[in-house]
Amino acid sequence: MSFYTVGTRTNYYFSHGEGRPVLLLHGISNSGRAWAPQVPALVEAGYRVIVPDHAGHGASGALDGPFGVSDMANDTLALLDHLQIETADMVGLSLGGMVALELALRSPERFGRLVVANSFAATTAPQFKAMAQSWAAIFEQPHGPVLRLEQNWPSLVSPAFQATAEGLRTYQVWHGIAASADGPSLAHVARGITDFDCRERLADLAHPTLFLAGSEDRMATPTSIKTMADLAPLGQYREVEGASHIANVDSAQAFTGHMLEFLKQA
Repeated sequence: MSFYTVGTRTNYYFSHGEGRPVLLLHGISNSGRAWAPQVPALVEAGYRVIVPDHAGHGASGALDGPFGVSDMANDTLALLDHLQIETADMVGLSLGGMVALELALRSPERFGRLVVANSFAATTAPQFKAMAQSWAAIFEQPHGPVLRLEQNWPSLVSPAFQATAEGLRTYQVWHGIAASADGPSLAHVARGITDFDCRERLADLAHPTLFLAGSEDRMATPTSIKTMADLAPLGQYREVEGASHIANVDSAQAFTGHMLEFLKQA
């Protein structure tokens, strides 16, 4: 079965392959399907790939109140316990990167190498809080998740990717996923993630960590990602040229190359 329970909630995950486990953690309002470009490459490289849908996302159950980074970390640890996995590597993008950092800092013995892409060290600034509140307001409108995707697609992936056949296919798939998303749950997440701040804790991050930035990302800028890498004792920084915020999708080949090269160093 591809479901596990946390309290009264049921979450969905996808697992495939054999070998060392690697968790793929997606961003807000997305789902595990966003990792489709990386799953085959990881399985072929000999990993067991585990792709959860965060609570309130994808095929996981709905939420009835604010739900933050710490809550998602709790769910992920419950998933590892459910699968009887003692240690795993992690790849997280955007919100998924924050969850990965929270997990590694809180339960360092459970994790190995980390890839943190297009993500944030803190969400407590007034600008981020205002942005998250605007997301929540859109999610709560009729068909809000579709509306947000239509508004944000140009800033999520690069113009070059948007103009390709693969870009159009991806947009259609994500549009359909957004059409079935639960807007109130996503609003709970948007409001719940604005208390995350690991900047002072990054000095305690004991794991080899690759911080990936998209050169054209205007949300999680290359400068901010490099600052995170500099604060982490074993941090490395790489920049994906031409990539926007969802770098694993619009620059899948380059992203996957950086990811596999780093993970294989173990």
